[in-house]
Amino acid sequence: MKRALILIVMIYAVSGSGDEVKVNQPAPTEVIHVATALDHLTVLEFGEPVTMAAAGSPAFQIERHEDKVFIKPLKAGASTDLFVWTASRRFAYELEAPGEVKNMNFAVDSRGPAPKPVPDNKDQINDIADMMFTRALLGAERVDSTGIKDAKDRITVRVEDIFQSRNTTYIHYSIRNHSAHPYRVTTPQVAEAIAPEASISIQSLRHMQLDSQMLHKLGKLRERPLTLAKAEVQKEDIQPGEEIRGVIAIRETVTGPSLLQLKFGPEGSHTVQATMVF
Repeated sequence: MKRALILIVMIYAVSGSGDEVKVNQPAPTEVIHVATALDHLTVLEFGEPVTMAAAGSPAFQIERHEDKVFIKPLKAGASTDLFVWTASRRFAYELEAPGEVKNMNFAVDSRGPAPKPVPDNKDQINDIADMMFTRALLGAERVDSTGIKDAKDRITVRVEDIFQSRNTTYIHYSIRNHSAHPYRVTTPQVAEAIAPEASISIQSLRHMQLDSQMLHKLGKLRERPLTLAKAEVQKEDIQPGEEIRGVIAIRETVTGPSLLQLKFGPEGSHTVQATMVF
């Protein structure tokens, strides 16, 4: 009998406290009604800092502290409106005239919905990067530069690899300083060229870097400048004996066979360039 009585009391306590704590997630234009009682406080909770609160009548004492607003009616029979601003939202309330304590709202929870957890995109970004690097390594075509000889007191440019994506051509090159002075690497000028007077087949030279003798056999070239989308180099200043690598990106696809020329800043009176057949 005692256990049954305790259970009945618990059920009554839970069902009878429905108006004591009011939970609201109102729409921006919704007005929330708040029941009050004389000599009793009602607290509004927001879960974020309250920046301002304004009531339409002095018949209610309004105080704000951190994420809460405290309401105490001072006069019987008076009702008014109340506006509360938080860091992210505005709330509108109708403070009803003080009534019986059993009908009042002791607390009104106006917290917004918990923010959805931000997905961790680190793994997804790493997967995309891995896929891009894998495609680049598998799709890169090696350029044969064995015909290019290192000249004493000169700067040597070698085209190492070339890779084409759907709309971009990437060229990987190296520069070695065989001179006795530092050399500054500038962003190269890139051009596509045709050789209308060539005495040899361009097709037979695909994926090869051409030396001066081979260029002489091609005759006079007609060049079309290409616009660089990106240029990266390990370091700008190369000391004597040093070698650096760089990559340029051309935002267009090049159809082969075609001549590509990279022209860097001169080293003294000598030109610094590389020509390859793609």
